[in-house]
Amino acid sequence: MKKHYIRPYKKGISFLMATVCVSALISGCGQQAGEVGEVMDERIPVQVQAPEAGTLTLKNEFVGTISPEESVYVMPTVSAEVLSTEVSVGDTVAAGDTLCQLDDKPAELQLASAQAQYASAEAGVNSAQVGYEAAQAQYNSAQAQYEASIAQLDAQFGGQRNLQLYQLQSQVDTINGSIDHLNNQMADLDENRKDAQEAKDELRDDRNDARDYLEEAERNYGAALAAVTRLEPQGYDELQALIGSYPGGQDAYNHDLAQAKEALVAAEANYKQASTAVSQLESAYEQAKSGIDQIESSQEQLGNTISDTYRSLEQAEVTRNITVEQINKDAEKVADANKHAAAVGLESAAVGIDSAAAGVNSAQVGVKGAQVGIDSAKYQLEMYTLKAPIDGVIEAVNVEEHDFAAPGSPAYVISNKDTMTVTFYASEGLRNTLSVGQKVEVDRNGKKYNASLTEIGSMVDQTTGLFAIKACVSSPDESLLTGCSVKVIADTYSQDNALLIPYDAVYYDGGQPYVYVSVNDVAERKDVETGIFDENTMTILSGLSADDQLIISWSANLRDGALVSVQGTEESQTTQDAAADSATAGEE
Repeated sequence: MKKHYIRPYKKGISFLMATVCVSALISGCGQQAGEVGEVMDERIPVQVQAPEAGTLTLKNEFVGTISPEESVYVMPTVSAEVLSTEVSVGDTVAAGDTLCQLDDKPAELQLASAQAQYASAEAGVNSAQVGYEAAQAQYNSAQAQYEASIAQLDAQFGGQRNLQLYQLQSQVDTINGSIDHLNNQMADLDENRKDAQEAKDELRDDRNDARDYLEEAERNYGAALAAVTRLEPQGYDELQALIGSYPGGQDAYNHDLAQAKEALVAAEANYKQASTAVSQLESAYEQAKSGIDQIESSQEQLGNTISDTYRSLEQAEVTRNITVEQINKDAEKVADANKHAAAVGLESAAVGIDSAAAGVNSAQVGVKGAQVGIDSAKYQLEMYTLKAPIDGVIEAVNVEEHDFAAPGSPAYVISNKDTMTVTFYASEGLRNTLSVGQKVEVDRNGKKYNASLTEIGSMVDQTTGLFAIKACVSSPDESLLTGCSVKVIADTYSQDNALLIPYDAVYYDGGQPYVYVSVNDVAERKDVETGIFDENTMTILSGLSADDQLIISWSANLRDGALVSVQGTEESQTTQDAAADSATAGEE
């Protein structure tokens, strides 16, 4: 264990003063010298005290700096003009509160374009779905025709004429039902075409608005570029002449040039966004036209299907009539041909269903992609409204109305001061005496706060050469300002179950500490091993026991083997005061 020793200069000075006093007395008349000799032969009055076992804890003070437990920088992610600011320094905000609003016109155009693309993709899904339903109806018709052909053959060769006629009539009825269903689908396609036409007209209007905004953005960009070009002439002499004639001098010129460049960056960004929006709306408009073409193609395909179904109806009615008039000997060949034709039609209809299903899936994928575009545009739109990410206090505001916010530049600083952290630095020796969770005291201009250690650094700070220590102040108030200095008081070195004696009872001989104890009214020197100490108390690690009578009063005549007289506290103090007065009188 590391030992902390006191310096014996206090006792050395006292001993020199006593020696001077004794020398002055001896240098007097012979009778006075004899009286001194008689005093030296007397017992030395002393005070004693039994060492007590206990614990000595040392406190150290550190200088720390207060900071919030949580502090965030709110930075815009887009470059745009600040339209309005909602908070000021010192305001309290909650997570989600609006801090400022940026010009979001480009993002709104992008959202409108994404919504138009979504509407076009939905129209494509509806068209593909109608095509699928038409293919399903065609397959049902082919299935009915195939089954009717099989039934017809069975009836012809099984003698079940009545059943055959019934099935043929069912086939006719089924085909008639398919025709009605296809006509309904044709009506639905007409409605879809009207809706798609309206969507195309809306896209045309949005595209024209976007073109107007693009022209305005292009003009603004040209004006900003001209302003920067005017403030940055090509020749050095022209530049110096411009600065020399500039109202306000170099600083005003630099300020205007910086603002012009910021405006140029923002105008260029708006121009690019507007150009992108125009391209997207042009694409969406072409997609809407394509969707109308698809619907018209579906109508044409559905018309062909209706025509084929009518032909199937005519064929079914012919077959039924032939059967009624009694099938001749060639009926078997006709039935085989019909069966084969029905099988081919059924297979073709099945392929048509697969193709139509693939078209529906492809259109649905397009809708999902368009929805992603809408979500992305909404996310971009939200970037133009800066909101508080945490509860806290506004500590800095770096934007004003009509300024240009730039990505990567902090617009606001928000601190949560419900819990404050104090950071201080300690040497390696003191660091090793501290522990996480240890209670400490924080002093700010005499006001005390309870705190506990939360972090003990394990790496030396390159600036201070010390270890960083952090403590949490659980109940801060308004007087604990961010960045203010405080005093941190912490228990450091401690020794348990050690003998505690007064600091002034220890003497030193060539660096060896020792004490005097009273044994049968005789002073006895004991060499001891000391531990830690403060201004009043020192710990003894060895060389002394709790049963010893430790001499705690000082005397110039005290030495090993000297006769002593143990005095009471008051009597001993009176004797020491009288001796001090006598020594002072001798000096005079």
